[in-house]
Amino acid sequence: MNLAEKLALLAEAAKYDVSCASSGSRRGHRVRSFGNATPSGICHTYTEDGRCVSLLKVLYTNRCMYRCAYCVNRLDNDIPRASFTPREIVSLTSDFYRRNYIEGLFLSSGVVRSPDDTMERLVHTVALLRSEGFNGYIHLKCVPFASRRLVLAAGRYADRLSVNIELPSEHSLQQLTGTKTYASVLHPMGVIRDGIAEAREDRKRLRHTPSFAPAGQSTQLIVGASPESDLEILQLSDRLYGQNELKRVYYSAYIPVSDGAGCSKPIDTPVLTRENRLYQADWLIRLYGFTVEELVHEDTPWLDLTMDPKHAFAHRHPELFPVDLNTADREMILKVPGIGLKSANRIVNLRTKGRLRLEHIRQLGAIVSRARPFIHCDGLPLEQWPGKCPTPAPKSPRPDADKKVRHTGADRLIYEIDNSFENLLCAIFEGHQTGRHPDAIESSVKGQLGMFEKRQTIKSDQVIANRVWKGLKTHMGSRNRQKVLHAYLSGHPNVENLIYQRVVDAITQRRNPALRVRLAAILQIDKLSQKVRREAHRMKGFVRFEQTRDGRFVALIGPRYDVLPLIRGHFETRFADQQWIIYDIHRGYGIGYANHKAQTVHLETEQDITGIRDKDYREELCQSLWRCYYSAATIDRRKNAKLHQSRLPKRYWKYLTEKRF
Repeated sequence: MNLAEKLALLAEAAKYDVSCASSGSRRGHRVRSFGNATPSGICHTYTEDGRCVSLLKVLYTNRCMYRCAYCVNRLDNDIPRASFTPREIVSLTSDFYRRNYIEGLFLSSGVVRSPDDTMERLVHTVALLRSEGFNGYIHLKCVPFASRRLVLAAGRYADRLSVNIELPSEHSLQQLTGTKTYASVLHPMGVIRDGIAEAREDRKRLRHTPSFAPAGQSTQLIVGASPESDLEILQLSDRLYGQNELKRVYYSAYIPVSDGAGCSKPIDTPVLTRENRLYQADWLIRLYGFTVEELVHEDTPWLDLTMDPKHAFAHRHPELFPVDLNTADREMILKVPGIGLKSANRIVNLRTKGRLRLEHIRQLGAIVSRARPFIHCDGLPLEQWPGKCPTPAPKSPRPDADKKVRHTGADRLIYEIDNSFENLLCAIFEGHQTGRHPDAIESSVKGQLGMFEKRQTIKSDQVIANRVWKGLKTHMGSRNRQKVLHAYLSGHPNVENLIYQRVVDAITQRRNPALRVRLAAILQIDKLSQKVRREAHRMKGFVRFEQTRDGRFVALIGPRYDVLPLIRGHFETRFADQQWIIYDIHRGYGIGYANHKAQTVHLETEQDITGIRDKDYREELCQSLWRCYYSAATIDRRKNAKLHQSRLPKRYWKYLTEKRF
């Protein structure tokens, strides 16, 4: 059996194991190694069923000594069997990682001979991968009944460890497996928990303490293969989070993969919808401050499949709503349907600068169509609220920050700048120094001069630009200063004027905090910044390198915004040991990296672009293997074309290896 056949078989056998889309660990580049790990991870691509594929998720072998009724790899199931060698897994992981196909490795296995024998092979494989210089993310599945020695050894090489508890009750686990018990699963979980705690304590005393599973541990529950209710599942998850300090509990809807007689059919409800509701409830418990009893209780132990758990909670507790977004605390705002963590934080932060209106809530990213029946803010008709309506605050005269001086006739001043952020900073300096704010800032590529316009060309000065950039940190803070830069990279036609207005408002409010500034510019800058950051995040994952004959790795991209300055540092750190070029074909420039230095690259013609893509003879084989893996990782019964296209828009497909069949 060749490598492609093994990959197709063992990737398909592993596709029902749920793995994290984010690494949860931080590891910088090391000398004589390649790769790194970041807490957020990167969603590299998505399968046809809409699931994220950020890891090479494979089994070491699909041979297994157990007869678990829900598993396709059970001993008495008549399927082709195969096994990787450690060297094959190392080679696949390295080749896929260097081309930016994956974030790391997820390695599991069927149990051969004994749990300790299988665990020994898994540990040997990841140890070999680390010895080859791989510094990326590794998620290793621990085998139930494995010895303490091997679990501790695994934690020294892997970022995250997991032991699958599989079923929500011990009775179901014994009935459907025949051999596994909760003790066989909870014992390795306890070993991992203690190992993490010991490493944390050692790190307080010793600076260079070796890490142990820095991304923590997780587990997986199969939903629908046994008759337990959602209440029992969520109570078990809550105990696992509390007692074993798990990072995540994953839920996998049971999809029959064999003729296992022991499995019950899905309990007269769509099992995939139920899986989704459990994930939503899990997030509400972990991050939003809900308790299990607020979402499900003994009288109604099943989650409502017709609406999400937060919406159902709001309908059950009308006495808590509507919530006044201008006065309510963050915990109560988080209970409003349609308002997530980021939106709640933005609401709390922004309302210190002025009263929020309905249009502001929409611009902050909340889903107003869901939230509107449960909120109160300026701009909503008061008659829709039951009971006594709050007395509206008296209108105060508009502060000086809200007054925009308009100059007419020959006094209209327009600053002309080139297409550089440094020149825009110089324009801000000029307006601040002279005390005469321009009526508009325009690019030097202009049309006919207006009859009543006075134009002033701003010259670039790197010293002045650096001075202004440093001053913006004082007046705006580091985070808001970065938002200004991100908004500029959006290329919005009016972005220069928005930035100028935002800076003037920030300086005005810092000098007089009692003044309320205009929220419109703040919201527009935030929105543009968010779009650019989202595009940069996508590009980090959607870059596909191709190895050329001269040893370089080349990638062509076509982002919607100019995000190369934002992703440059990421690739410099991740691929510091190889030569690469990332070229933006829409903007006609790229970034080239060689000998630990990066520089801007300009290619004049299509022939130049074709020339740098002279593929190495091994490249076609690697691309073929990746397409093979991508196809095998898709679960046909979960295909969701709409979700797939929303996560992987078609405008990127021509740059992706897995889409160029």
